[in-house]
Amino acid sequence: MTTAPGGPRAALVRPPSDAFARAISSTGAVLDPARARAQHAAYRDALADLVEVVTLSPDEELPDACFVDDCAVVLGGRALLARPGAPSRSAEPERLAGALERLVDGLERITAPATLDGGDVLRLGRTLVAGRSGRTGEDGIAQLAAFAEVAGGRVEIAAVPPGTLHLQSAVTALADDTVVGTAELLEQPALRGVATKLVVPPEEVAAANALALGTTVILPAGCPRTAAAVAALGFEVREVDLSEFAKADGGATCLSLVV
Repeated sequence: MTTAPGGPRAALVRPPSDAFARAISSTGAVLDPARARAQHAAYRDALADLVEVVTLSPDEELPDACFVDDCAVVLGGRALLARPGAPSRSAEPERLAGALERLVDGLERITAPATLDGGDVLRLGRTLVAGRSGRTGEDGIAQLAAFAEVAGGRVEIAAVPPGTLHLQSAVTALADDTVVGTAELLEQPALRGVATKLVVPPEEVAAANALALGTTVILPAGCPRTAAAVAALGFEVREVDLSEFAKADGGATCLSLVV
């Protein structure tokens, strides 16, 4: 496995507020903000010795604000502030722009009417795999490509299948040359050149949304086969109960904006 030189330095996180009860959810499940806050605290504890954890205040106005990864894309020390495809999330990126700007060398913004969610962007070294989805359109991907070029990178495009919210709902990077995901997503041409592909079992699809920080991987609890397979690749695995966030279509990657 090959990780980026220097590795991640910080992770922006935002605990859920009581508004989380109204977060967007394809499952229709009842969301429990208090339980989500307890799980988020355990998640932060799992990150604490790996990176500087920058904890933002809960946002009582924005139900989905805990899913900070959707708000920006970081590459080459620069950040591109997203423009969410869900209108109810439109205010989220600017709410964390100030904190993000202090951690990067420059900050750009997706401009209207283009839409792009950070959850649709998978970073593999200097390559950004952009998922074309219901939240991220062609114009947003074009602006992402221009940003990547200036940052010394490039963009490949993958199609997010119906029923999958974001690209990183179904495939995430463990290292620059290693990904974990569903069989359907790992067959995408944009991922053809990835050296190591770990397919999650159908009953452990939640494990496709993992967060790698150096040689440590945060996985949702309850995915023993994937945890064993990731450990066999040489990673330390930390399992965290993220079941409340899964009800709102979120996971380990969604809850951190890694810089």
